[in-house]
Amino acid sequence: MSYATLIRRIEAGEGLNYVEARALGAAMLDGGVPELETAAFLVAFNQHEPGLDGWLGLHAALAERLPDFVAPSGPFRTVVLPTYHGVRSHPHLTPLLALLLKSFGIPVLIHGVLEGGGGTAAAYVLRELGIMPCASVGQVNAHLLDEGIAFAPVALLSPGLAALLALRARLGIDGWVTRLAMLADVLGEHSVRVTPVASDRETAPTREVLEALGGHALLLQGCEGEAFADPLQRPEMMLVQDGQGQLVYEAQSIASVLANLPELDARATGAWIDQVMREHLSLPLPIRNQLAVCLYASGYTEDLNQARAITAIDGFGRTAA
Repeated sequence: MSYATLIRRIEAGEGLNYVEARALGAAMLDGGVPELETAAFLVAFNQHEPGLDGWLGLHAALAERLPDFVAPSGPFRTVVLPTYHGVRSHPHLTPLLALLLKSFGIPVLIHGVLEGGGGTAAAYVLRELGIMPCASVGQVNAHLLDEGIAFAPVALLSPGLAALLALRARLGIDGWVTRLAMLADVLGEHSVRVTPVASDRETAPTREVLEALGGHALLLQGCEGEAFADPLQRPEMMLVQDGQGQLVYEAQSIASVLANLPELDARATGAWIDQVMREHLSLPLPIRNQLAVCLYASGYTEDLNQARAITAIDGFGRTAA
């Protein structure tokens, strides 16, 4: 494998075939590519799409290296929430979405970074809520089964992926390695992957990959690239089931103004989320919409309209936590 040849092809916009991408992904995740060439690949993929076959090959390389996380065997699919950015302009509401789902008895696996890169990481807010990163695969599986929620840091998910993300941070770029982490199928068929993209231009190729992979996934332009919907302006949401994508919410054209959102720091956000869960405070409409899709996709309701009706009621009919 000539790294220089592959880099030139990517820079020329030619993409990679499945075999090439799988071999390259394996080498990079195993630390077998020199750092200079690895950085060049990160920069090249940041500028040009690897193509569908390329994405599938990279995804396969990562899938072969994921640990044996086990989804609980209950009636609902586990919802998987990736968190690989920090937020700077919004409160980080991935933990809120996770706790809302847990309150319905739906298991939730969060995976991602421990630092926010100068912003607020989900890990900071989770810590305020008493949800700490797991230290082993066994602990992840136990927390999913016993507590209904677990947070797996990326180093536990894949040390090679963690190393690539660290290099990404040093280079000050955000490209395919983050998107690959978002696509990671950590629990297989008995799960729903919430798959955020950072910009509109990533939506179509990511949908193509999700449809080719099959399974269940919710695709949306995440708030600052994270797995929760912008609480002020709902993004387009696409539900992918068994290889078929369906538009379930169009993008909200006009931003709303909410008075009850917390300050941006982790402590204030954690305290607000705790209050929302205890007192069943009103939720931003985009978060309600996203929750409804997750309820339906996880098997909690038989159709999306039923899930929409449930989430339209303040408190959702639940008893206080």
